[in-house]
Amino acid sequence: MSSAFDAPGIDEHPDVSDRALQALVPGTLYFNVAGSGPTFPVAHAAAHAFRTWLNGVGMFSHVGYDAYNAALDAARRDVAAFVGDPGGADRIALAVSATDGLNALVAGLRIPAGSLIATTAEEHGSALLPLYRRRDRGDRLRVVRYVDDASFLGSIAAAFADGARALVVSLVSCKTGKVLPVRRAADLARRAGAVTIVDCAQALGQIAVDVHELGADAVVTLGYKWMHGPLGAAAFWVRDLALFDVERLGWRSQTSLDLVGGYALKPQAERFETGTVDAAAFVGLRQALAVHRELGPVVGDRIRALRAGLFARLREMPFDLLSRPEDPTGIVVVAPRGGDAAGIVARMWTDEGIVVKHLQEAEGIPDGIRISFWALHRPEHVDRLADALARQARVPA
Repeated sequence: MSSAFDAPGIDEHPDVSDRALQALVPGTLYFNVAGSGPTFPVAHAAAHAFRTWLNGVGMFSHVGYDAYNAALDAARRDVAAFVGDPGGADRIALAVSATDGLNALVAGLRIPAGSLIATTAEEHGSALLPLYRRRDRGDRLRVVRYVDDASFLGSIAAAFADGARALVVSLVSCKTGKVLPVRRAADLARRAGAVTIVDCAQALGQIAVDVHELGADAVVTLGYKWMHGPLGAAAFWVRDLALFDVERLGWRSQTSLDLVGGYALKPQAERFETGTVDAAAFVGLRQALAVHRELGPVVGDRIRALRAGLFARLREMPFDLLSRPEDPTGIVVVAPRGGDAAGIVARMWTDEGIVVKHLQEAEGIPDGIRISFWALHRPEHVDRLADALARQARVPA
């Protein structure tokens, strides 16, 4: 029998119709899922229900604190299963963002001082900035550009031949939507005795992520881009805790603490978690995971179909395609041949009610427009987007 002291749960078999999952204001089109996906209404409702309940019983009451910890334990179990490691909850650490996870792992790399670390020009600043910080403190950094798989893997192999001790690489590029050959790069790292950290922020929810298939030592994920969960819910998986030091500590990191004996860290990846978090956000993440389990391959199938339709339209327009048609992702980046990417992006919203993203890179790379869509979009939405891009590209800069 339920009572006011029973924590709300999630719906294991939610309605996954477009009507039920759509959160956007009617009439607008949102093509910036790579920035953050609108939260599924069912995930928002699950988080809100838990948050309201927890507030009512008091988070640090006996019943509230037990439910708080149970919610986080359940989130670790569900995330582990979703990334291909069922039963691997002890290898999951919860975080508030992919940035949070990348900072913890990059700072904690247990490698000799002055080591060479390899990464790619496809990485988000959330990976590059922690790496630059290590460089500031004495490590060396090599940034490899991606042109094609063969040359990329050759450059990665050269970095390991030169003594690189770690590799930080994205599975899906936030800058182009390309799927990088992570498994083969991780194999090169393993043979060299190096550590691989894989950023799956742009992968989870649109393509399959299996941590064992990737061959990585650590995998960073989040719940609010392609997963469409609440903000503030992310996680990372660690194969071997011995490869990483814990650089940030808090009450949730330890099993014991005293003024004489010092402290002991938790024996599982939870040792990377420091303090109080919004447990309700992780309830919402669990609900988003349940949606994706119900959807199954529908997301990937529809994304590939939409991508093909978009490429067919873009080839008729004055844009250079910076993405490849064969990548199975919902990220497509174009550069307007007449320039004015920022202006086109602004007018796409003010004149057309359509959200796309302006990408501005350094070192002579042309300003781009990132279009990121997912399975709630339909061919007619892509047509409306393409028609609007064509109109705005004709407007003088």
